[in-house]
Amino acid sequence: MTNSALPRPGRVLDPAKRAAILEGARVVFMREGFALGSMDAVAAEAGVGKQTIYRHFRSKEALVEALVEAMCAPEVVRPPTRPLPAAQRLRELLLAFVTGVTSPDSIRLYRAIVAEADRMPDLGRLFWEAGPRQVRVAIAQLWAEEHDAETAPVVAEQLVQLALGDGYQELVLGTGSPKPEVFGHQIDAALALLEVTSHHPVCPAED
Repeated sequence: MTNSALPRPGRVLDPAKRAAILEGARVVFMREGFALGSMDAVAAEAGVGKQTIYRHFRSKEALVEALVEAMCAPEVVRPPTRPLPAAQRLRELLLAFVTGVTSPDSIRLYRAIVAEADRMPDLGRLFWEAGPRQVRVAIAQLWAEEHDAETAPVVAEQLVQLALGDGYQELVLGTGSPKPEVFGHQIDAALALLEVTSHHPVCPAED
């Protein structure tokens, strides 16, 4: 959690009210965007007074940061701990990740962060650290169990992009609504491709 998102010092704050504020912020900001969504609207949605919000969060920016962290948390998927082969656990991890980031709220969050990239660049960095980077680390850890650990971070980046494919762009741009099985097929194709190339690396061309 960033320093600005920490509650103000003083009396102990009610965690239930904090949760209600974050839920109210999610509804308002995902509907209206970070710039247009007002603290008055968040207070009304959460059923609290505006001063209660400021007792929990120092500013609107702090509330936005806390909301981004809270919404990214479910996307930080840890490698499954069940005693399964690494390849199967990797597939489960990718499926869970894709299911999370293609949900309506996750798409709205991504759009809102992109829309605020110029005005709030730190928000993009917070989003990256809280969600996408953590997922890539988890994927790299699984890949390294049975493959070259040195190339695992690059492979993780490739797997994320191949798993999302054009279907994710269609969702973000609102130009299509690909079915869940589309992403499953993309994940299987990505894993098969990278498995083949990992056993048959392409040698650099000689001068």
